[in-house]
Amino acid sequence: MTGAFAYLILTSARNKLLSQIRQVRNPRYAIALLLGLGYFWLVFFRPSTHPDAQPSPLASETFGTLLPLAVLVYVAFLWIFGADRTALAFSEAEVSMLFAAPVSRRGLVIYKLVRAQAAVLTTSILTLALFHSAGTSLSRVIASWVLLTTLSLHRLGAALLRASRAEHGSKGVRKSWLSITVFGIAAAVVIFELLAARARFLAAPEPGEIGHILIAEFAKAPLSWVLYPFRIAVAPMFARTPEAWVHAILPALVLLALHVVWVLRSDTAFEEAAAEASAAQARRVQALRTRGATGGIVNPKSARRTIMLAPTGAPEIALIWKNCLWLMRTGQLRGLLGLPAIALACCLFFAGRSAMAEFLVVVLCSVTAAVTLIFGPMTMRNDLRAELRRLPMLKTMPLTGREIMLAEVASSALPIAVMQFLLVAVGLLALSFVQKDIIPIDIRIGMLIASPVLLVGLSIANFTIHNGMALLFPAWVRLGTSGGAGVEAMGQMMLTSIVTLLLLAILLILPAIAGAAVYFVMQWPPLFAVASAGIAVGIACGLEGYLLIGALGGALDRLEPMQIG
Repeated sequence: MTGAFAYLILTSARNKLLSQIRQVRNPRYAIALLLGLGYFWLVFFRPSTHPDAQPSPLASETFGTLLPLAVLVYVAFLWIFGADRTALAFSEAEVSMLFAAPVSRRGLVIYKLVRAQAAVLTTSILTLALFHSAGTSLSRVIASWVLLTTLSLHRLGAALLRASRAEHGSKGVRKSWLSITVFGIAAAVVIFELLAARARFLAAPEPGEIGHILIAEFAKAPLSWVLYPFRIAVAPMFARTPEAWVHAILPALVLLALHVVWVLRSDTAFEEAAAEASAAQARRVQALRTRGATGGIVNPKSARRTIMLAPTGAPEIALIWKNCLWLMRTGQLRGLLGLPAIALACCLFFAGRSAMAEFLVVVLCSVTAAVTLIFGPMTMRNDLRAELRRLPMLKTMPLTGREIMLAEVASSALPIAVMQFLLVAVGLLALSFVQKDIIPIDIRIGMLIASPVLLVGLSIANFTIHNGMALLFPAWVRLGTSGGAGVEAMGQMMLTSIVTLLLLAILLILPAIAGAAVYFVMQWPPLFAVASAGIAVGIACGLEGYLLIGALGGALDRLEPMQIG
């Protein structure tokens, strides 16, 4: 079977590579690939010409101290929340071919591990780029491979253990008593020691000191004992000399070998657990393809969640209702409201305690609100870009093209605008707790008054551009979640971002002139001037978006399903 597995892996890799090479013949894939490669070269591979260039922050001692903590949190997350379900998943073709073949459970496990090495090796080679300014050699790539392979084995071992408990019940728990005891004691030690040090955390003068206190606590026993295996795994990546690397890689290889023995000796019905995980993954992939939005899957238990809809009204409201209901039932709405809620909790917790923490909340809210202007349309695709592949169904609705475009744009623009408004409101609230009066109170009130109209108008204009590009140039825009992944996908996203930002900048010329005219010509007090200027910009953006929606609606009426690839 070893020869058959090797043939299957090598042939699959060759066919995938040939398929990607054939795609480059298409101009849009070639341009996207060049943009993606150019991005990687500029960010990672371009040599620094500055004489005092600093090494990569990923090679610093601080990062080397924090990385074991991050690995500990990741492993604890696996064991507590069970985020290892897909570790046992195979593709539908592998399930149909391998599970019916005379292959042992150990053979399937080994095949799964070898197949995972492609992603592990790719990530390890990228480590060379991330550490290039620190004089990275092949030793760091090997160290990264050892670390990632160990984590992959641990994830698979955790999945097998959970499957064993599900299969054997209390008997399975007895068979895995050692692993459960070790992780239970480790979790208890970490919780007890951190609770004992809570006074030092609360007495920290600045939020940045919390990280130093955390590092100091984990450097002392017994927390250092808990962190010891994780330091073994990451130590070779930060070895400064060849001798130190040799001394660090040997324990890491022993840890890797122990994980191999653990996984291969796991007692579980691997086929049944893997088949269940594979079926769950296949359902998720099918849901992504058929729904084609942000990748959320409707939970059957959430079917009771609904939004009341009047039996009569504007027909486009029904389409907005359907898209908003999907947001709620797939949990996407919680994702939109989660970050503002966390920022508000931090704002209220640090109120009167730390001005620096409040300033960080202001920066976080401001940067996130600005970033969502660029990346929000890339992730929030609950609009025409997701529905365009189902154009025949859209054309059967008793709606005009303008009504469909208006409903689809509003379905994505309004949730993003609500998220941005909440971030702005929390940022202004946190700014009021900062001792330095950076922005006067009257201007802050004016910003708060103007932000709803401004953000809604800006979001409508922004999402109209993205939906218009998908409608007019469907071959150059990713529709739904179909499309490749990798460098060319990143390049395609960069190409779309550049074009849409350029069009948005052109679209903002008239609104900016209108806002400036209101602010400088009317000579009102600052509160009314800021509020009026922001409202004027928002109304102008909304009007431009509405006019574009009308023009795009005519193009949607003339579009035929065969024109969508």
